[in-house]
Amino acid sequence: MFNSLFKKFSGQDPDNNKPKQVATAVMLLYIGFILSMITDWLDGIGIIPFLVVFIVISAIITAISAGKKWARIVIILFVLFNLLSFGFNIAQLLSHGIKEKFTNLVMALYAIEIIIELIALRLLFSKQANAWFNERREDVSM
Repeated sequence: MFNSLFKKFSGQDPDNNKPKQVATAVMLLYIGFILSMITDWLDGIGIIPFLVVFIVISAIITAISAGKKWARIVIILFVLFNLLSFGFNIAQLLSHGIKEKFTNLVMALYAIEIIIELIALRLLFSKQANAWFNERREDVSM
């Protein structure tokens, strides 16, 4: 699933017409995804939920890289859920409801992850990205 990411690093990406905003957003989403997996691991997530999250998010980021408009909508929903969850966790942390060893580290990584995801969303919905996603959809419908 990280095939497109490895192609980016090696310079072998066959999709040369992809706007820089989309390519940057995909890279940011992968970075945010890695941070998410780290925070999940630090937070004590089980192996099955960890694998499910890994597979689902990898597939969605890959779909975004392939120009699938539905994947942009799904990632918005995931980021909104993350944002709400972060707010809830901050409220619990401030009320001293959480007594975990990694709470401060997890919350710092979580905050960085959300900032990265919001920047990626902004790039995914820029004028250039919108035009590219609309082109891709028209090509498929012909």
